Amino acid sequence: MAKEKTLQDLFLDTLKDIYFAEKKILTALPKMAKAAASDELRAAFEKHEAETEQQVSRLEQVFAEIDETPKGKNCPAILGIIEEGQEIMKEYKVIPRSMPGCCRPPRRSSTTKSPATARSRLGQASSVLTRA
Repeated sequence: MAKEKTLQDLFLDTLKDIYFAEKKILTALPKMAKAAASDELRAAFEKHEAETEQQVSRLEQVFAEIDETPKGKNCPAILGIIEEGQEIMKEYKVIPRSMPGCCRPPRRSSTTKSPATARSRLGQASSVLTRA
């Protein structure tokens, strides 16, 4: 017979889930900052990365307090968010900042998503994660 789950088990499972998500975010944020089309967006991703590093550190302190080894548990939700971010970065490649004004991207039809809209969606997803 399977062992009955306790609140402690739920807490530890949730902690592992959050730890996995934060570690995955830490690997994605530098790529997102590099792909950012504006200095303001790049700075926001870099700030988010620093905040996420602090969150990981706090999670590791919690693991230590409950005498557990920091270990992540696969979180399909964060993997999906990161995958969507990667798709957005591929779909909306822009002119590098080192070449401002040398040429303009083609005009987009009204049915095509703009890079600003994509970056906005990505920024919204990032802000949701920082509140978690």
